[in-house]
Formats: sequence, C-alpha cells, structure tokens
Amino acid sequence: MTTALTYDDVRALKVDGELGKFIKFHMAAAQRDAAHRRGLVLRYPDLAAKLTERPINFTAPEKWNGYIPPTTDCTGAMNTTPCRPALLALVAEAEQRLRQPKETTEALEEAAA
Repeated sequence: MTTALTYDDVRALKVDGELGKFIKFHMAAAQRDAAHRRGLVLRYPDLAAKLTERPINFTAPEKWNGYIPPTTDCTGAMNTTPCRPALLALVAEAEQRLRQPKETTEALEEAAA
C-alpha cells in the first residue's frame, strides 16, 4: 500500500521541477503493470474468454489492455464497479497457474528426497 500524495507533496514536486518526472515514472510503471496483467490472462485461453463474459463484457479478449479500475474513485468513495473483482480474480487465477508448475516441481522434489 502506498501513502496518498498530498497537495503539499505535489506543490513541493512542482517547485523542485520534479512533478513531470514523477508523473512520467508512475505512468510508465502503471503501463508496465497493465501489460504484465494482460499478458498473464491472455496466456490462458479459458481465462481470456472470460474477458468477454459478464460482468467484464469486452467484445474480444485482445481489447483488454490490462487496466483494473482503482479501489476508490476520485472522491475517495469505494469503487463498486462489478468488473473490478472479476478482473482481479482473473489475474489472480493466471498468477496461480503460472506458479503451479514450480510448486508442483518443488513438491515432487521434496517427496523424492
């Protein structure tokens, strides 16, 4: 969890001439994270197909860019969009599947020892 940026923080970044760099850094990180999530989910055809089902409803799995709506909206209110938990679940399943072979190999090695 990260600490929320305050107006004073933004003002200080602006005064120091670092606000543009700060924004670019965090935008690039968000884009990398989204691309990673997209690649994970699209790697598994059955999970990718779920991107076209309710409540996510993309017309094609490839249309998803990996974005997951934030926990809260711009007012700080909880984001209640139904696609958020569905997307989080898909990503979690893809991550679990990615780790599965390693966990299976480790379990087999332990059993053989």
